[in-house]
Amino acid sequence: MMRKGALLGLLLLSLVFSTRCGLVTDESAPTAGPTIIDGFTVLLTEPEVQFPDSIDFRLEVQAKADISRIALSYQVEKRSAIPITSIAFPRFEPSPEVDTSWKWDMRKTGALPPGTQVRYWWSITDAEGNQVETKTDILSFDDHHHSWKSLEGDRINLLWYDGSNAFGQELLGAAEAALDRLSSDTGVQLDAKAAVYIYASAGDLRAAMVYPPEWTGGRAFPEYGTIAIGIAPGNEEWGKRAIAHELAHLVFHQAIFSGYSAQMPTWLDEGLATYAEGPLSSSMKDILATAVQRQSLFSLRSLCSSFPAQTELALLAYAQSYSVVEFLLQPGQGGKEKMLELLDAFKQGNGYVEALDQVYGLSIDELDSLWRQYIRAPVSYVSFVCSG
Repeated sequence: MMRKGALLGLLLLSLVFSTRCGLVTDESAPTAGPTIIDGFTVLLTEPEVQFPDSIDFRLEVQAKADISRIALSYQVEKRSAIPITSIAFPRFEPSPEVDTSWKWDMRKTGALPPGTQVRYWWSITDAEGNQVETKTDILSFDDHHHSWKSLEGDRINLLWYDGSNAFGQELLGAAEAALDRLSSDTGVQLDAKAAVYIYASAGDLRAAMVYPPEWTGGRAFPEYGTIAIGIAPGNEEWGKRAIAHELAHLVFHQAIFSGYSAQMPTWLDEGLATYAEGPLSSSMKDILATAVQRQSLFSLRSLCSSFPAQTELALLAYAQSYSVVEFLLQPGQGGKEKMLELLDAFKQGNGYVEALDQVYGLSIDELDSLWRQYIRAPVSYVSFVCSG
């Protein structure tokens, strides 16, 4: 993992800005040559990004006494209740001259979406107790496997590499229109500009991810304000629905974010996202109607966690979740005003049991029963064991 030595440890700290010694506050790319800071000669090499798997950081430093401690501190730019600083310690032999490195292996820690900004700096201490910190530098975790084109809208920055400018314009317009529909239908709005990365295929998208499921066609990264989707030129109609779906995940997760927010049940999260696509497709309507006829609907309680892995069952879970959200958004159930109250209840830290009772005066089973009356379905249902 490292050019020299192995990782000793990884710590999490917060709110460290005021305690850093000898810090130069410029935020720019590493300098081309060595820099003398308080008696230390430091040569910073620009980190090597191997998207999506890793980032290699390297430092060369000279001092009058043996260098006894080196730490790399870094922060990822994302939505967080408090700033989080991670610290990595590369191993090296104490010496007046040290050349060391550390690899951030995303296959072990979890990956970052394209375009993520990472701030980092080095802290160096010698055997006599002298300490210095380098200036804060910024790197962008970009996917350089493709030559990206970009278009910027009011709320969306769209990036793609395959297809004409008209293709990009059409998808950008669809993204902006999806946000307008979402606001009109649910009252929820995007609170920060989003980045939308369009890969030319699902295969290209999965190649840009670490250990993705084989069926992955799109992914939202709410903490980072980013979505990534595989859309080939010529497949715009499907792509528009996929963009609306992933943007909805972004919008609703931002809406419930707080330092103590609770997680939405999966049926609500996916139901809202599927609702954002527009009217349910005829094939999905058929899946739902068949389940009603065969009395094989899932219990709503069983859809609070993971959806089933089997494709046919997963499609039914999505169709059923859409229908429940459609029911909740009916004027007779309080419409978007009640939905906003429900999202706020999650933001305040309530679980779905408390949130449903607080906003609608219903238990999960009572909501299930009312929804079945709405679609004229019998009360009997099937269930499955959730894995999450």
